[in-house]
Amino acid sequence: MHWLLKRVLQNALGVLPSPQSANYVFQRHVTRTLPIGDAGVARKFARARSHVAAYEEHGPGRALDETVAYEFGAGWDLAIPLSYAALGVGRQVLVDIRPNLRLELVNATLTSLARQREALEEVAGRELRDLGPPGVASAEDLRARFGIEYRAPCDAAATGLPAGSVDLVTSTNTLEHVPREAIAPILREAARLLRPDGVMSFRIDMQDHASYADPRRSPYDYLRYSERAWRFLSPKLAYENRLRLPDYRALFAEAGLEIAGETVTRPRPEHLAALAQVPLAPRFRRYAPEDLAARAVAVVLRARSPDRAEQATDLVG
Repeated sequence: MHWLLKRVLQNALGVLPSPQSANYVFQRHVTRTLPIGDAGVARKFARARSHVAAYEEHGPGRALDETVAYEFGAGWDLAIPLSYAALGVGRQVLVDIRPNLRLELVNATLTSLARQREALEEVAGRELRDLGPPGVASAEDLRARFGIEYRAPCDAAATGLPAGSVDLVTSTNTLEHVPREAIAPILREAARLLRPDGVMSFRIDMQDHASYADPRRSPYDYLRYSERAWRFLSPKLAYENRLRLPDYRALFAEAGLEIAGETVTRPRPEHLAALAQVPLAPRFRRYAPEDLAARAVAVVLRARSPDRAEQATDLVG
């Protein structure tokens, strides 16, 4: 589907009484991108494995079955949280700003994980927990079977959860859909929830998401539009903030977080060539080409200790 037609349709869906439900029907029955299938589940499992590996490398060394994980932006199919459960994470708290959970997609994920178990064990380099058959009928089933507590609607900037109650905070391809002014409060709340020896592991996709569905667009096409034009072209149901790598680093620092590890998906020569063909909107002309063209980042964060914060202040002074 042409990206512009899709955006027009999403704008129209956004004014309906239940836009998320309408968008789900649209993706399930019109674009047929749901369920995501075995390839999509395998891709999300790999993301989950990367988060767990970051926790095992940078975290407190706590056994996974004793670990409490927290994820904001859990989504419809819970493919990543269920992958955590298969990898051995004992307890999880998931929050969504609105009730996005779709039990039929959760059960499709369980079926796919079971079907691919042998291949996924090779990816993980470990034996996976048997999650059992599909048949999840309620959010309570998620808690009883997998230790997953799903909270929605829940504001990730004010969860009401106890301070210092989680070991691992994760987010996968979510922050790029959050307005800039809302990101720092979400990060500060995540830092409040984190135990002193805990870590955060985020993946952020900084490419024009319309390029995935429409091969005529480059990963950087959306950098051409003014803020005014982008308000129409990035409807509420498919919002992208277009923040670049330096912006996220500044937001992490603002929230009192320090980077413990960072893997940037850097542009290949053909990507830089594609970017050079885009007439940049004024907002994006101040960035170095490498920063502007960074396609994704996987970052591990921890709360800045008072000692390190004091040292940073002394260096600035």
